[in-house]
Amino acid sequence: MEGSSIYTFEKRSWADRLVAFLEVLGLAGILSSVVAALPFSLHAGNPAILLKEARLIAAFVVLEASITLLLMLLILRLHRENLADLGWNWDNWVFDLLLGFSLVPILFLVNLLVAFGIKVLLPNYYTDRNPLIESIQSPGDLAVFIVTALFAGGVKEELQRAFVLVRFRDYLGGAKLGLIIWSVAFGAAHYVQGVQGAVAAGLFGLLFGAVYLARGSVVAPMVAHGAYDSIALLAYWFLRGASG
Repeated sequence: MEGSSIYTFEKRSWADRLVAFLEVLGLAGILSSVVAALPFSLHAGNPAILLKEARLIAAFVVLEASITLLLMLLILRLHRENLADLGWNWDNWVFDLLLGFSLVPILFLVNLLVAFGIKVLLPNYYTDRNPLIESIQSPGDLAVFIVTALFAGGVKEELQRAFVLVRFRDYLGGAKLGLIIWSVAFGAAHYVQGVQGAVAAGLFGLLFGAVYLARGSVVAPMVAHGAYDSIALLAYWFLRGASG
């Protein structure tokens, strides 16, 4: 996917590269998060309440994801591109579906290894708590979180990653460089879940991006991401109920 675009990349002007950089920056989530936070400004006196109310968290995440996707579609339209140019390709959906599900056990293994590594090497940063997940207090909250995870994680974050990697591939130094930079940024964006959550998310992003670049399709990463998040939420809920 990257090798075929080397000549194209070399022909890009600095103006094209600057526009691509600004587009990546615009879709990084900062702008959309600020806009999405505006309706919740009534809680500005006590921001911590957002981490305690599952449906407020879900509403914010869905709103931010919607804004990001709308902005992405606008940018694509301005360039006369579409989602197919990002790998929204369902021609081999059966294979991609199976590949996506086959990645889920690997994701859980990575998460366990990261938790173990942090506990051994950086015990001060180890935690078995996740403030976002702990906000789930009812089956309704759980259902809302699963739908939110499928939309914001499985769909938005993978299309977002594909957009960034395509821009890096064509304008900003190559898809591999983009994969490294975006994986670090992706992990940092999950710092609210703690150091180990950020590290695990960064590694997940690296894996999702590598699969995307290898396949040229967002389907497998979307399936893997959505399935992992959903199973993790269900596991938390039922294991918490069993322990209680």
